[in-house]
Amino acid sequence: MPYLDTCDRCLTEDSPAIPPAKVTPNGPGSVLATYRCPTCGRTWTCGWADQGEAA
Repeated sequence: MPYLDTCDRCLTEDSPAIPPAKVTPNGPGSVLATYRCPTCGRTWTCGWADQGEAA
């Protein structure tokens, strides 16, 4: 799963990456990922966009 993130509230050195609970298209080449922390229950969203090929 390429859209991993971590909970800012529970963040430690050992924090595992959390996969999104839901991913929805958000325009050409981008998605909006919704996350829910399995530890504290906090929810948040992140926008992800294709940046093209690396230079």
